[in-house]
Amino acid sequence: MTVGDYARAVLRSWLVVVVLAVLGATGGFVLAKLTPETYSSTGALLVTSDRGESTSELVQGSAYVQDLVATYVLLARSELVLQPVIDELELDTTPRALASTITASSPLNSVVIEVSATSRSPRLAQEITSAVMASLAVVVTNDVAPLDANGNPTVRLTVIENANEPRFAVSPSTRNYVLIGGLIGLALGIAFSVLRAFAWQTVRDRGDVQRLTTVPVLGEVVETRRGTTLPAAILNNPLGIEAESVRAVAANLNFLKVDGGLRSIVVTSAASGEAKSSLVIALGLMIAESSKRVLLVDADLRSPSLAEYTQLDGGLGLTNVLIGESSLAEAAQDWGTDGLSVLTSGASAPNPSQLLTSQRMTDLLAEARKEFDFVLIDCAPLLAVTDATWLGNQTDGAVLAVLYNKTTMRGLEKVLHAAEVGGLSLLGSVLTRVPRRGVSRYGVGSYGTQPAQDPTGLTQRLRRRGRAR
Repeated sequence: MTVGDYARAVLRSWLVVVVLAVLGATGGFVLAKLTPETYSSTGALLVTSDRGESTSELVQGSAYVQDLVATYVLLARSELVLQPVIDELELDTTPRALASTITASSPLNSVVIEVSATSRSPRLAQEITSAVMASLAVVVTNDVAPLDANGNPTVRLTVIENANEPRFAVSPSTRNYVLIGGLIGLALGIAFSVLRAFAWQTVRDRGDVQRLTTVPVLGEVVETRRGTTLPAAILNNPLGIEAESVRAVAANLNFLKVDGGLRSIVVTSAASGEAKSSLVIALGLMIAESSKRVLLVDADLRSPSLAEYTQLDGGLGLTNVLIGESSLAEAAQDWGTDGLSVLTSGASAPNPSQLLTSQRMTDLLAEARKEFDFVLIDCAPLLAVTDATWLGNQTDGAVLAVLYNKTTMRGLEKVLHAAEVGGLSLLGSVLTRVPRRGVSRYGVGSYGTQPAQDPTGLTQRLRRRGRAR
């Protein structure tokens, strides 16, 4: 994936990224409010030496003291210093636990020791800091500092900055918590977007298809309103945006083969539920507009749908013709508009592959091309069975239905490989159920405001069937 691919992945999941960032910031705010406030008090001690009267002795004494400062910094958090503090303040804790609230440090090349104590009470933080400095000074003077010839300590600690009572809590910082929480949520959102793009990248525009193949994208079919099928929307309003989007696909079919034009095509998909059947019916309606005789053939014998969604009799159809029980003229039924006929799947057959690959099927296709100007065949998904490959080689080629935001890039890649292996000529692809909000980008618009009349009630029956497969 390129940088542009990563950017597109994040943009596609921008709502998830924003929601996670807001949730992270909200979580940080709540955590800050639930976390008890902590106060810190700081004081400072100066380490000096009484050794030496001459200049050289004073210099040696200063270097000697600097060597001792690091030791006294560690000593400030020892049990020897902290136990007297616990006893004096009557604290209900242990030296080890108290040491976790004490911080002692010394600025570089200095003889100053800074002592800090934290507590949930500002007053107690001040008292602990003062008590620790006092205890450290006593321990150094009485127990640790070297003695001179007279038995006096050579090092002493002097308080140069008394512990202050803090006015503001040092933690939690609501602003920092919110910022960190928001950044964590943002990072999770971006990670989710990228992982989703890697694991389940779906086709969202014609550019996704064009990155994998040189097969042309014939157009984008607009998603219908809820409860309405694509054929019903076209019959109800032949000048609506649904009809115009399919009309554009039908027009582009004319440019695929200049010499002689197309006479028969197979419409298939990568998997089931990618709106190939509704595309077949809709294309049939649009092609029949130009006074052509069009035949729709339901060759998806394992999961037929044309009879169900056109409300035609499915008991007589393709299988009956293939086994010699009926002729094409007897089995084909007029539907929808003048010049459009539908050959349903017919009676259920236990051997669909044998029927579709038979010589009788080849003869039937040749007969259909003589009787009709255009033959559209609804076939099973290409990745499920090889029916589409066989029938595609008996016709002018295949058109692939690609469902917006469902067909995965991996699935599309498998389809292209299967077509190449089977020698199937892919004429083009059609993006189906594209959101209506994006149709203006494709130059599709509505040229009529009044829906066409439906005296037979056909579109009402189609609406009740839900979306075509």
